[in-house]
Amino acid sequence: RNKLASLWGLLLILIQVIQAPCCHSEVIKVFRLVNTMIFAIEEINENSAILPNVTLGYTIYDDCGSPTITTKVALGLMNGQKEEEIESGDDCQESPSIPALVGAYGSSESMAVARLIAPFRIPMVSYFSTCACLSDRKEYPTFYRTIPSDYHQSKALAQIVKNFGWTWIGTIRSNNDYGNFGMQAFVDIAQELGICIAFSESFHRTDSLEKIRKIVNIMKSSTTKVIVAFAASGEMRILLKEIIRQNVTGIQWIGTEAWITAQIISPDETLRFLTGTIGTSIPLFEVKGLREFLLQIHPSGFPGNSLVKEFWETAFQCIFWSGNTSQITAASTLQQCTGQEKLSALPYNVYKAVYAVAHALHNMILCEKGKGPFINNTCAHVSNLQPWQVRKCLISQQIYFPVKFPHCLIVNYLHVSHSI
Repeated sequence: RNKLASLWGLLLILIQVIQAPCCHSEVIKVFRLVNTMIFAIEEINENSAILPNVTLGYTIYDDCGSPTITTKVALGLMNGQKEEEIESGDDCQESPSIPALVGAYGSSESMAVARLIAPFRIPMVSYFSTCACLSDRKEYPTFYRTIPSDYHQSKALAQIVKNFGWTWIGTIRSNNDYGNFGMQAFVDIAQELGICIAFSESFHRTDSLEKIRKIVNIMKSSTTKVIVAFAASGEMRILLKEIIRQNVTGIQWIGTEAWITAQIISPDETLRFLTGTIGTSIPLFEVKGLREFLLQIHPSGFPGNSLVKEFWETAFQCIFWSGNTSQITAASTLQQCTGQEKLSALPYNVYKAVYAVAHALHNMILCEKGKGPFINNTCAHVSNLQPWQVRKCLISQQIYFPVKFPHCLIVNYLHVSHSI
């Protein structure tokens, strides 16, 4: 099949760069996202009903969770640079051939890239950037997403607090676009509902331990034990580790989708410090064949792929023993991998993002002469697709959900038979 176009996915995918204090559930989540994108593209390429006689190509880049690195990658791609040229800083070599971007993961990363590509009218479809600020069509005219805006989550959290009769609360947030914009929306809605804020603190995962301890001390001395945390899982893990160290119990947590379903501390610690936690989560949706595809990703099936092996060992905190003496130290602290460890919780948003772009390309290819969507009812030249043309067709796409498909789900940590 003819290779027509490339989907450039801005994903945090290189497992090697995920190091402490990043939590292991993040490693698993990222690995699932990457392979879900690959699954969707391979499924499209095998389906003659969409993009017939065309192979959809892709390159996935690591954004390292950094707006700076994400911007560098996007600039390189628009300049026509290859991966090794981007890393080395070489000058551009050719014109770009990017019809669309899928990503990025974080809101700050998406904001940085969306501003950059807007003048070039390159469409960008994110699967996890939830900041309500990205809905601003004037500032981000080519940004789209397959995940609800945080406005809905902020409203839901405020309603939860109101329904329980909590009128005096504290707030914690990540000091980034996700946390700052999300918390501001929550506070605006909460105050309209008669809810007062006792304290409001923000922090980033790179902040000093002294700052984290200061925040915990504020929580301990406050007259409220109801705390809304609009934070990423990385920040929450750091905060909870300090809370555990100081043995701060009795807090009623209200959390967001970024950390509420992530295993950021051990089950025993969750049982002791997070029982009763309430929050919102993004609904999961079954994709036929995706579970089987993910579960077949196993080190035994990729004997020469060190990335899969490293992912498995990092994600499940175990080690594949090869008899190498250098493993003795690691083996003394880690259990041996059995190969029976399981992946779960399938990401549907990245699947939808890939299909949204694919359907836009499909409609462009099947365009009938004289009935096209462009000036004078013309069609795009298949051999020379322009980003603005893809965007125009992308705008006409609609993603359908079941009639009662909710914007978010309510999650509650309950203590049942010595577990959560």
